[in-house]
Amino acid sequence: MKFSPFVEKKGWQKSPVSPMEIVRLFSKLRIKEGFELIAYIFRSDIGGNGAVWAVPEGCFPDVDECEKLHDAFGTPKPGCAISPFSVVEIDGTPESYIQKSIFVREILEFGAFWHGLSWSLHEIIDTKPPDLEWYEDVEDLSPKVVMGEKVRVEFYTLSEFIVRAVCKHEDVYEGEMFESSMRVIASGGRGYLL
Repeated sequence: MKFSPFVEKKGWQKSPVSPMEIVRLFSKLRIKEGFELIAYIFRSDIGGNGAVWAVPEGCFPDVDECEKLHDAFGTPKPGCAISPFSVVEIDGTPESYIQKSIFVREILEFGAFWHGLSWSLHEIIDTKPPDLEWYEDVEDLSPKVVMGEKVRVEFYTLSEFIVRAVCKHEDVYEGEMFESSMRVIASGGRGYLL
């Protein structure tokens, strides 16, 4: 079956693409034994979004069998579902932390298109783009992992959606806990619209 984000059916439905395919793109990540990732996608006339859940292998109920979250979209959540990030295992190397940071963003945007996009509008950079006003003095934009009791991942992106802007992404891992932040550190000039 050929996949198109422009599914005829509007509203929530099972995703024809498994988020496990995304996991396979990251060599340092794996899903805990006994679990798999599943996804539901939402389609409307102006865009799409998705929701990814971790479930015991083989648990993928239809949308009408799921509880609905009290969010803007009434996102379906199977009774057997937990956060997908609670079942992602890494090998503890710096590369695995960077991979998990990128993976988290990819999964949060799984199934999104057009007005549902956010992360996909960013490009990871390691040099300063020209013609921007800088709010922080940053010389080295290369991705970094600082290992310790808390592991810190840092990288920069350029988004040219509406306004050109450089964002600093910082993720802090402490055991199983994970905190993520993003802030604009430079901007200037017009970007594009969707």
